[in-house]
Amino acid sequence: MLYAVGAASVPQVELGHYLLGQAMVTSAQLTAHYVNEYADVDFDRQVVNRTWFSGGSGVLSAGMLRPQVALQAAIVSSLLTGGFALLVFGRSPAAAGLGALALSVSWLYSMPPVRLLDTGWGEAAASFVVAALVPLVGALANGGPVTAALLWAVAVLFLVHMGMLLTFELPDEASDRIAGKTVLAVRIGPESTHRLIVACFGFAAFVLAVSVATDQLASPERLAPAAVFAALTVVAGRRERFAVATWSAVGAFVLAALGLLGTV
Repeated sequence: MLYAVGAASVPQVELGHYLLGQAMVTSAQLTAHYVNEYADVDFDRQVVNRTWFSGGSGVLSAGMLRPQVALQAAIVSSLLTGGFALLVFGRSPAAAGLGALALSVSWLYSMPPVRLLDTGWGEAAASFVVAALVPLVGALANGGPVTAALLWAVAVLFLVHMGMLLTFELPDEASDRIAGKTVLAVRIGPESTHRLIVACFGFAAFVLAVSVATDQLASPERLAPAAVFAALTVVAGRRERFAVATWSAVGAFVLAALGLLGTV
């Protein structure tokens, strides 16, 4: 969907180029998930509030598959990403370079010695890749420039994505703290995490308002459903209704992306 947001900013899209760029993006995203499953298997064993979007899948920690299966899958998807990036390079070297950068972060986010998720910068790095690089690849891989309107949309999506990731960390905050997994929610505590979630959603609304006022983006009413879900995320998170909070956060992000689709 985020790839589509970027591609929608291009006047004319060819299906072959579109699918090739999407294949590169999807394989890089799969790599990130497989690597994270492999690297966090010991932490995931201690999760007590697993939701659909937090605490890992539970497949490795439950012994349903060996951790090496996830590592092997990550290697295969990385090779696929590299192959697709080489093909994309012929169309857009910049898009291929961003794909390679996204692939690098897919490994550095979870794996030592860098392990970005334990530095306090992992959430920002993940949001930069997903909410910024992916739409930019969508534009560049389809032969278009990066427009000012797309950059405004990326800024909104980055902030909403940050709020979503922080919401995902709330159910695991206690178990992560005990296990020594120092994600941002553990570093600043649940109360400050709640405040930061509100700040992310609030600043996203401010950026949207500025972009509309400066005629960079239009149709702000299309983002109204996303605002409703963002508010529900905040309320449910404070009440420790983690399943509702995480689903609502996903809803806010998806609806924000859908609302921006076609407005760039």
